[in-house]
Amino acid sequence: MAGQPERAVQPLEVAGNPVEMLVIGCALGVADGFANALRNQGQAAHLKTAETLESLEQQLTSGHCGLVVLNAEAADLPALQIVTKIRANNPQASILLVGKNLAAHKLFAIDHGLQDLIDIDDDEHIALAVRREHQTHMLRRDVRRLQRQLLEAEERSNLLVQSSRDAIAYIHDGMYLNINQAYLDMFGYESADELDGLPIMDMIDAESRGNFKMALRKVSETGKHTEEFRCVTSDGQSFNARMEFSPATIDGEKCTQVMIRDQSQNLALQKRIEELTSKDAQTGFFNRQAFMERLEAMMGGPEATETGHALVQLSITNYAEMRETCGFGCAEQMLTEVANVLAATATRAHTLARFGDHDFMILCDDEEPALEVAERCLHNLRGHAFKSIQDSPAKPAYAIGVTRTEKGADMSAHELINRSCRATGIARSEGENRVVFYNEQMPGDTKHLAEADAAVVKMIDNALANDGFRLKYQPIVSLQGDTRENYSVYLRMIDQQGQELVPDVFLSPASDASRLAEIDRWVVRNAIRELASHRRDGKKIIFYIILSRAGIEDDSMLLWICDCLREFRAKGSWLVFQFRESDLRNALQPAKELIVGLKKINCRIAINSYTDTDSTDALLKHLDIDVVKLSPEFMRGLATEAQRQDHMNTVNRKLQDAGYKTIASSVEDAGSLAILWNIGVNYIQGYFLQEPSSTITFEAEHEEQLR
Repeated sequence: MAGQPERAVQPLEVAGNPVEMLVIGCALGVADGFANALRNQGQAAHLKTAETLESLEQQLTSGHCGLVVLNAEAADLPALQIVTKIRANNPQASILLVGKNLAAHKLFAIDHGLQDLIDIDDDEHIALAVRREHQTHMLRRDVRRLQRQLLEAEERSNLLVQSSRDAIAYIHDGMYLNINQAYLDMFGYESADELDGLPIMDMIDAESRGNFKMALRKVSETGKHTEEFRCVTSDGQSFNARMEFSPATIDGEKCTQVMIRDQSQNLALQKRIEELTSKDAQTGFFNRQAFMERLEAMMGGPEATETGHALVQLSITNYAEMRETCGFGCAEQMLTEVANVLAATATRAHTLARFGDHDFMILCDDEEPALEVAERCLHNLRGHAFKSIQDSPAKPAYAIGVTRTEKGADMSAHELINRSCRATGIARSEGENRVVFYNEQMPGDTKHLAEADAAVVKMIDNALANDGFRLKYQPIVSLQGDTRENYSVYLRMIDQQGQELVPDVFLSPASDASRLAEIDRWVVRNAIRELASHRRDGKKIIFYIILSRAGIEDDSMLLWICDCLREFRAKGSWLVFQFRESDLRNALQPAKELIVGLKKINCRIAINSYTDTDSTDALLKHLDIDVVKLSPEFMRGLATEAQRQDHMNTVNRKLQDAGYKTIASSVEDAGSLAILWNIGVNYIQGYFLQEPSSTITFEAEHEEQLR
């Protein structure tokens, strides 16, 4: 209508909750008017009508009647009789009385508790009242449902409290309202009757009562609160209990819940988890990580120099051969039998561990001579009748290395491991079933060396024991938009005068004295530690680490790398391991196994000094290589000789088409750099950019040279 504000229609759960309305004593057209008014107000409605007592009886018999519009002036339907019938059918029904002479029906509506009295011609008012009563019915339904759910929840809560392992009590004004059995057991009472009338303060030690009162006040002020108190049992014994306070209600009365959690299950679960993560599932021995943690804690503790420790390392030297001969399953069962023999022999050993796939460690203390333990283990293993391989022509062969720390000697766990690995390596080189004892007084494997080389090996041993090596870093710069910072890691040794020695000086004696694998382990661990530090600072750094042939053939190298990644919380994807072409060719099978393992921990693999020969290309087909570092020979005369440029271009395209990233090494001049840029080499490295440095500072200092 003009001049009046437009009415906003507000749907009230139209689809889900239509009004079920019974209209009594009105013509069908009038009843439809009520229903249409409801629909115009956005409320769905289902209409039923009754104009006689018989039809009303049918409606009441066929269903529940909750909302009624009654015409008080219907001649054949006495209002009192109708109201009585409706109340008998549903005492909670809402009845709206309508008529023309409202004053005549006011007392009747009041006396019989009807919900409203409305002019029969005011459809909008009737619809509004119907909507109101409909919402009231829905609210009543929801309240009943919530009350039922609350009652069920309280019953479940009470059952949970009574069956809980945690000690739980409810207190009001310092007195107990409810206690579960765990609470009674904790304080030494048999039944709740014994606590009837006993204040909770009587169960708190006198020294803790002041703090306990303050804790109760904090609960009323701030809600939950946790604090430790000294408690007293029924027989006067004291114990510490960490109590958790929280507001609660019981039968509508506000109170405070006191909970003392049962830690027995948590402790048992924690112990089980520690056992599963620290033990090797196959042998029951400590695994490599747990063994290293125990050894480091033992040797880094305050009493480390007061007592000596000895380490026995046993390696099954022909395990790979036996696995191929008798099968993987038999070989694994053989390992279990070996572990059982070791456990039965070294009964007084401090710790037994499975250190690698087929390596075991036995940690002994001063009271048990390690050399005798090693000899007994070897004797018992050689005399053992292996059930798992009884039909196999191959028998296990062993190499055992023994080393020890002396009282007062300051030695790290990693150095002790290095020495045991060295002793085991010497035992392996001397033949089958050998035991080699190694310590500083018996260096062992330098007798065949020249005097000068033996002196260098002594320096190497000192550097391994006392961190006498230093790492250098040379940038590998991307020409193709790689935003990560790539560095090749190099090694230097510090001599007695503090001078840095390049690898050419010490690697050959180190190889002759079987020290290369130990040096590789030192490089890996310290490089990963440095890398992790820079990564924590937010730098996207990648390290390229070179492994020697000895490192490739060391079947514990992969586990060592995993240990270091775990120790310093580093990721394998941050590392690229480099292998020299000649080392790969001479140790193809162990290289393949190591590369497979490195790939599983997301490391990438690079081949060093690629020479573009048929044999090198065959290596690439057999090994999963990611990056190819070209031999320095490719750079000779590159800036001036067109033929060399064409050859470099051909080789680079061939490698990149095969999916390899390429690195040009030994870049010494700007002319070569420009050619490499045009050829499309992925990375460059060389002294023209930066010589190996002790710090990682390439980007800002040399960026201008690449422009």
